[in-house]
Parts: sequence; structure tokens; C-alpha cells
Amino acid sequence: MSNSESSNSPGTGPELTLAAIKAGWNQLLDQLESRNRTLWLIFFDARLAAFDGGVLKLDFRDADKFSTSHDFSFVRDRTKLATLEEIALTIYMVPIKIEVLEFSK
Repeated sequence: MSNSESSNSPGTGPELTLAAIKAGWNQLLDQLESRNRTLWLIFFDARLAAFDGGVLKLDFRDADKFSTSHDFSFVRDRTKLATLEEIALTIYMVPIKIEVLEFSK
């Protein structure tokens, strides 16, 4: 990888932080949209809530602003999250487990 490429890449490896993940999140969403527009629509509004060095927590509570109640359990499907994890690996160069925060109204 050239210096110009590495300077434009989000943090990778052991120095990966929530801020670095956020910096590369649009790139991840762009790749997701090119693979599966439905998944892109689902995860577009996810908030990156926390990262502990291995697990990224997504939060959909902002979706409460809509008039209907929903717990977003369909988002917790491992196949949907695995697609995100696969793309994240290509961007951040380390495996990241992605989980959805539980919440109740």
C-alpha cells in the first residue's frame, strides 16, 4: 500500500478505535450498498454506539422517532451481521464482531 493510500485509510489493526471505525463507516456502507441495497437501507441509520477492541455495538434507538414500535430483532440475524463483518474486515484489516444493542420501550 502506498503512503497516499494509507493516509486515506481508517485506522487498522491494534490501533483501531471507535473514531477510526466511524471514519471508515461510509466506505463500509458504500460497499454494502453495492452488494445488497436492502441491507444498506437497514444499517444506514444504525448509530455506532461502542467498540471494545473486538466488538462493535450498533444502536437503532434513534429509530424510535417513527410512530410504530419495533425492537429491530430482524437486524440481529447473524447472516445480516456477517455481511457487515466481512466488509469491515476488508476495510479495517482486523476481524470485528458486530452486535445490535438490546433495548425496550
